[in-house]
Amino acid sequence: MGISKNSQSIRTVLRDIGLLLHVPGVMALVSLPVCWLSGETYALVPLLTCAIASLAVGQLLYRQTKSQASNRIPYAMATAALGWLLVPLFASIPLLMTANAPNLAPDLSTTILMFQNPWNSIFEAFSGFTSTGLSMAFNYSELPHTIQWWRSLMEWVGGVGVIVLVISLLEPTTEPYQLYNAEGRSQRIGLTLSQTVKRIWWIYVIYTIGSILLFRIVGMNWWEALNHGMTGIATGGFSVSESSIANYGIAVKLAVILVMTLGAISFSAHYEVLRYRKLSAFWADNQHQALWILLSLGTILLWGFHRLANRDVAFIDVLFQWSSALGTCGFSTVSVSDWDGGAKLLMTLIMAIGGAAGSTAGGIKLSRFVIIFKAIVWRFRRVTLLPHEMMRYQLNGKILKEAEASRRVDAAAVLAILWLSISITGVFILQYLKLPNYNLSDVIFEVASATSGVGLSTGITHPDLPWLGKLTLILLMWMGRLEIISALLLLSLPLKILANRK
Repeated sequence: MGISKNSQSIRTVLRDIGLLLHVPGVMALVSLPVCWLSGETYALVPLLTCAIASLAVGQLLYRQTKSQASNRIPYAMATAALGWLLVPLFASIPLLMTANAPNLAPDLSTTILMFQNPWNSIFEAFSGFTSTGLSMAFNYSELPHTIQWWRSLMEWVGGVGVIVLVISLLEPTTEPYQLYNAEGRSQRIGLTLSQTVKRIWWIYVIYTIGSILLFRIVGMNWWEALNHGMTGIATGGFSVSESSIANYGIAVKLAVILVMTLGAISFSAHYEVLRYRKLSAFWADNQHQALWILLSLGTILLWGFHRLANRDVAFIDVLFQWSSALGTCGFSTVSVSDWDGGAKLLMTLIMAIGGAAGSTAGGIKLSRFVIIFKAIVWRFRRVTLLPHEMMRYQLNGKILKEAEASRRVDAAAVLAILWLSISITGVFILQYLKLPNYNLSDVIFEVASATSGVGLSTGITHPDLPWLGKLTLILLMWMGRLEIISALLLLSLPLKILANRK
């Protein structure tokens, strides 16, 4: 009986993986007009190969493993984790094949040639779909338009989530809400999950269009506005300009700060604002209040660090870098590689916290940060209670029962400990590589950036990084995007299956 149940569950997982693999195929077909209009016909075959390969494998899995059984939560998490491993692998095909195209335009720079190395192409695809923004490209502006678009499209789809896209368009066998949770989401902004994902998508599209128009108004050309609008609202950070946002004026930088911050706010708050015109939704709950407090106080503190170090960094750049780190976006206006250890550590801490739960941002999430902070406050209050006094657990203006408060604290603490554990492991591996010209603070910063899906870099992410370093950062981006637990369940699932068979 145990074997048949496991076999049925595996068939259901494979069927749903088949649905997920349709995503890069459809993306490649949608990208064909960009390739044609830009005159980069050498990218047609790579895009078609990606489309055919992903759609063929997806259809094969879908049709050969038809199942109507609904999987339990562990298998739903395994589906999400395996899907987020395979989708970027197929999405790396256009990068790898374009760089190796025999009729590649001779006037293109060596930037695209870096993707001839499969590790670099796979890294870029994982960074894109996890909306991280760490890149193996030297100069983004030198990439072909097709590849610039492909990178932006990966981040745009990855920002809202592959599973959210599939749930909104297709019919996975596994209970959709289980898949939705497995992708690191839990908030609902509708009576049903279908209504929720549809509302997420129309909010996402509205803000994307708004971001593109805003960037065009403040000075970007249409191509730059299109790509930065997509990656900005996705809190991804891939850019098409030479030095990210560094070469733009103050108006553009302020506009990008606004978009990055909007991307770090939950979809539920955006829905309240768009549907009911309630601007107060942006600061109504504890996590959004924490967002504004950390944004303002953190900027002042980081600026103070630079003043104490006698480093001449403009206030607008300090505000920009802090907003990028808090919103886990990854756009930059200055290089952080020459900052002192204190400033890097401060940035590392805010990258670890990340944006609001239910947004496109990564990190541990502000909601968990608030709960852990309140747990510390509650602990001190319990110590000072008099024998006749009762303890009140209040969150977002509501009184929680002690059991519910403990459950939320435990869940937040476990995730934070797991985040810290895999980050420490990543630091040890990168330190083992003995990378020249980088100290421990640089390594910690890079690891936190990858795990939280940020994309800011001290320079460690580079085409010459050894394969083990690239693999480590890839796994950190993957695990961080899934909020770790789903990834760990996938890695432990084969052991569980073997144990059940015994």
